[in-house]
Amino acid sequence: MSKAFMPSAIAIVILFAGCGAFTGPDDVIVSNPQEAVREARTMIDEQRADPSKYSGWLYEKDLLPSLRVPGLHHASVHTDHLDLVLARNPDWEIGARIGAKDHRPHKDKPTRYPDIYFYDYSNDEPESPENIR
Repeated sequence: MSKAFMPSAIAIVILFAGCGAFTGPDDVIVSNPQEAVREARTMIDEQRADPSKYSGWLYEKDLLPSLRVPGLHHASVHTDHLDLVLARNPDWEIGARIGAKDHRPHKDKPTRYPDIYFYDYSNDEPESPENIR
């Protein structure tokens, strides 16, 4: 590696580390996981009943305390899950996911908490159990 390239490579590594690109299942911290699952499922049910409820990104101020996880960028409520987004760019996002009791099959990675998973979504890949929006 040339010396001219080295500062650029270091800057890229710092940029990715700073935006959460190296975040994984062990980085998901939930202070009250049972309450977080209960509250997430309530929000999913409410959104199913009224699709205009919880539309768009939800920020920390919009969430109940159990869903305010460290490093939260935003949350999104979908028809069968709630995403707690920890890092994103226009092409991908990663974070914690809590599914409704009845949700589609997924291959998200388990975290240390029951019913809370780590997901990695890319809009460059087709939707599949490994890549759910």
